[in-house]
Amino acid sequence: MFGTVRAWRDEAELDLGSPQQRLTLAVLLLAEGRVVQAPEIIHALWGERAPQAARGTVRTYVYRLRKLLNGDAGQDDAVLRSEGNGYQLVLAEDQVDLSRFLGRVRAAEASVAAHDRQRAVTLLRAAVEELKDEPLRGIPGDWADTERSRLGQIAVRTVELLAEQQLGVGGRVDVLEQLAAISEAEPLRERVHELLMRVLCRLGRPAEALTVYERLRTTLREELGVDPSPALRETHARVLRADPALSSATTTPPDHGARSARSALMPMALPVFAGREAELKDLNSVLDATTAPRTAVVHGAAGVGKTTFVVQWANQVAPSFPDGQFFVNLRGFEGEDATREPAEVLHELLDALDLPSANRPSGLDGLVALYRSVLAERRALVVLDNARDSKQVTPLLSAAPGCTVVITSRRELTSLVASTGAHSIKIGLLDMEESVALMTHRLGEERVHRELPAVRAIAAVCAHLPLALAVAAARIASNPKLRLSDIADQLTNEVEPGLDFLATDDPHSDVRTVLSWSYRALTPEAARTFRLLALLPLSRTTTPAVASLTALSVSRARAVLRELSALCLINEDGSDQFSWHDLLKEYAAEVLADTVDVEEQRAACGRLLGHYLVLTRSASLQLHSNDDMPELPHIPPGVTAQAVNNLLSAFDMFRSQRGTLLSLFDFATRWGLESSSWQLAWYLRYYLDAAFLWEEMSAINEVTLAWARSVGDHLATGYSHRSLSRAAAMLGDVKAGARHMRLAIQAFKASGDRQAEGYAQLQAANWLNFINQDEAGLDHARQAQALFRDAPSHHQEEALREMTAVSHLKAGRYSDAVITLLRNLTSDYDAGATLKLLRKVEYLTGAYASLGEYHKAAELHELTLKLILELTGADWGRLPYSFEEQFTTESFLLARMLFMTGETDRALRVQREALNRLRSLFLKHYMSVVFQHPDATRARQAFAHLEDVLSEDRADHRWFAASARAVDELATVMAQMGSSRYIAELRDGNRASVATTKAAPCGEGPLRG
Repeated sequence: MFGTVRAWRDEAELDLGSPQQRLTLAVLLLAEGRVVQAPEIIHALWGERAPQAARGTVRTYVYRLRKLLNGDAGQDDAVLRSEGNGYQLVLAEDQVDLSRFLGRVRAAEASVAAHDRQRAVTLLRAAVEELKDEPLRGIPGDWADTERSRLGQIAVRTVELLAEQQLGVGGRVDVLEQLAAISEAEPLRERVHELLMRVLCRLGRPAEALTVYERLRTTLREELGVDPSPALRETHARVLRADPALSSATTTPPDHGARSARSALMPMALPVFAGREAELKDLNSVLDATTAPRTAVVHGAAGVGKTTFVVQWANQVAPSFPDGQFFVNLRGFEGEDATREPAEVLHELLDALDLPSANRPSGLDGLVALYRSVLAERRALVVLDNARDSKQVTPLLSAAPGCTVVITSRRELTSLVASTGAHSIKIGLLDMEESVALMTHRLGEERVHRELPAVRAIAAVCAHLPLALAVAAARIASNPKLRLSDIADQLTNEVEPGLDFLATDDPHSDVRTVLSWSYRALTPEAARTFRLLALLPLSRTTTPAVASLTALSVSRARAVLRELSALCLINEDGSDQFSWHDLLKEYAAEVLADTVDVEEQRAACGRLLGHYLVLTRSASLQLHSNDDMPELPHIPPGVTAQAVNNLLSAFDMFRSQRGTLLSLFDFATRWGLESSSWQLAWYLRYYLDAAFLWEEMSAINEVTLAWARSVGDHLATGYSHRSLSRAAAMLGDVKAGARHMRLAIQAFKASGDRQAEGYAQLQAANWLNFINQDEAGLDHARQAQALFRDAPSHHQEEALREMTAVSHLKAGRYSDAVITLLRNLTSDYDAGATLKLLRKVEYLTGAYASLGEYHKAAELHELTLKLILELTGADWGRLPYSFEEQFTTESFLLARMLFMTGETDRALRVQREALNRLRSLFLKHYMSVVFQHPDATRARQAFAHLEDVLSEDRADHRWFAASARAVDELATVMAQMGSSRYIAELRDGNRASVATTKAAPCGEGPLRG
């Protein structure tokens, strides 16, 4: 590194290639074992003028260097390695001249601090011997110039320090030549001239010392118009009076090298701090603690603003700590070599506390005891920033009642919290309001408010991460002519990836580098999991899904996720529920691309899709337990078979995983896994139907149909058309529904799957019955029966029986319908087949009402209400909206049946309860969009009429009739706004028999709308 950048392997010099490739090696060497991110190398090579292919060019240079330096070495012995999204050069200190030089300088500085001058002189002499030539000679560019200047200054300070220590220790002084050369090269550097004068005096050449002074004085006058400094003038005066101390070793160390305690003082608070009111209040509570120790652990993800938050708080409470506020950066996540040892930190804190270094204990236990005894009677605040683990900070805690210690870390430091009772505070991402406030502080209120939507978009791309927001604001502020909307468009359209936009030349503010420090702290198993999480289609997941993705057991996956959560690389949102922000996902994707081959990625994606196929089929069977369900495709090894055991859990799963499940179709296409998509689409069908999500049903089946047609898969084609037929019918496109149904039957015929064709014929029969094409419906029913005849299953027989009951109802044969429906009703109840039972009971209530058996109809309405309450516990948020609407409607129907039986008082009471439920339903689901109604005035009037009826105290026949009219009016409005058929049928007052008994389209009953 001193001179031309050169390298040898087995004593043979290597050809390091072009100057740019040598520069790449120089950047890695200067990192001294630290992982170097690609943007750092790009900045060194091209500065602000990096070409578009810069990252690829860097990869090429590193690839060539790796071949040169590693030779035949295995991965564990490799010199140049890929680490995460960066590169690391692993060399011993004695293998690089610059590392030898810097290592000896650092060791010498430590010896100076420990007052061991003799060792310091030995180390500094060895360091100076490395200074044989100019560093990085022959490497062009601004970065190389800057580094040459920086290393040159270190070299100068090293020579100065050697001179200081030699003058102080006595004996030989051998730096005259170097000092003279530096004074020629830097004619205005007063410190080197002072040392040169003292060395000349020590060597018995005071006249030359006076010449050095006169030359400097003249230069300063001519160049700057100033006189030499007081210290230099004092040295000059001592030479003139022949001070004998100048010709012998001094016992008093010069104050120029004295270690400053100011590094431990609290930084100033940022004027652009925003938000965190709740967290500040929480941290204030530590001050109210009545018992020691008063310790808090502030933890959170990289870049979330832990240090800024604590410094802000510390400045606010500074008056409470008159004996000092101390700040120490423990460098826990700046690389293993950067992490500070407790003993070193204790020396710094003792320096800051003005405790003389003489007679300090040498061992850690002694230093801890001394530190705590010094703090015992003081009221001081100690901030230990960027702690790596509990072990690092435990010796730095104080038990003094007047002291408070606040620790920041990316880890939760659970063991420290458990053992000391420290207060734990998690710092999360900012919300949108806080993000905008931070951007406003940095960009100005006028600019932000002028383009507020763009600011919100930028905040979203920055994942509301304070560090990212600060870097983005700094970049924007430096270009006041840039439109925020243009920047937002660039970022949201991924013209420039977020991490590239947020890159800086300072590793402490470069988001990619900051994230890499957390990544490098992971165990290998957790690091692999973190990389593979980038494959997830959305930024949230579950423990079983991660187990399948990684081919780990659920228990191991849970442990690994706990490690990631402890380092704040993911958020634990609930039991086995996790999420992460987009910048973490982008970083993980970069690391994944650099470290995991495509086939391994595709295998992980196959396991993830297999996991959701198993899970979704299991949940769907809870909704619709029959054999109208294709078998699972081949599931790869390593998949966690997660089962769903009851109906409510099935709805919970579909609700919470809906976004992920719908995103899997594009995911499967991207990874070439489309052959399993059509089964997933069918397993989702019953939930999408129940939740009225027919647009989504249509969208995913269009995707599966396109693939099925492209490969000629008749079975997949048939199932896709069946779902598209259902979606089209429910969206009101009868012709499209019929066309898809016809094509489904054709595809199943071509596939040879008689069962699949039979269920398609049955779906067609139900639909035709619904639109009053009874003869055509019966024809399809007969074809279904013929297809099932060979070996009919229990499910097929039941489906045909239900179809027969519906035909009886349509034809007015109500007694026959009752007989048919009562078969297996008890067994359905005992088996807990709630949805099937609800459908049959609905048909039965219509049949009994049509027969005039109102008491039996009322009993069945009460059974329906009981079943829905048993299922939901009135926690309507866990189930699709149709259940809440069905419960409201059934309450009205019960009131009407009671009215018909003469139970007037009870009917009036139930009617009022139902009206209150309808009012609540409208307020919760419709009021917010009522202005979108084509006749908004009428909608508001209908709701007002309902409230008027509810406000009346009377309860008689007239009130009942008035309430029915109010219900009809509001139900008409709700039907136009997209309610299910239950509310729509309320418009007719007491529903006509056919209306109450008609089958839902395609035979799906009330669950399907």
